[in-house]
Amino acid sequence: MARGRPSKKAHIVTVASGLFTEQGYQSTSIDQVVLAAAVSKPTVYSNFPTKLVLWETVLMSLTEQAQVKMQARLEKLQTKKDATLISGWIVLWELWINKPEHLAVYRILLGEQHKMAASTFALFAEFEAVLESTLQAWIAQYSLSTMNFFALKAVSREALLMPALMNQVMMNKTDLVRQLDSLMK
Repeated sequence: MARGRPSKKAHIVTVASGLFTEQGYQSTSIDQVVLAAAVSKPTVYSNFPTKLVLWETVLMSLTEQAQVKMQARLEKLQTKKDATLISGWIVLWELWINKPEHLAVYRILLGEQHKMAASTFALFAEFEAVLESTLQAWIAQYSLSTMNFFALKAVSREALLMPALMNQVMMNKTDLVRQLDSLMK
């Protein structure tokens, strides 16, 4: 078998992504990946010399997937005539936080950062840049100051992302819309 054969490598990344999402970084072992992917340990190690390399590859894959999904949602929103700045903003955030693998990325990077390398943090920045660039593309059609953008983002993180990460109840949509609208005045 050729080293790094794309189909086998992609399969391992997909399986590992599921395990990291369900169990986190610490609780996922290479042996579990081998078993779940139904491949040999040498196959995994020939493609991913360490668990960190495997995680970083999963993170790159999740970033690519997020880019595709967020871009598709953005394009769909941009064609809706009745979408407002705030309604579109919330739709984009909901897409982002309703993906368990996205939440897993935050949990792993925030909870297990002592096990990560500088390269992992650079990949995390690229992951977060997908959300940031999508939100910026959304607001580009509105007159919005940089300060308002950051205020919207901060409130959205606290009202949506943080409760999702902590398995807490999120602010109801009506209250969130009211809060975000008040930032625009």
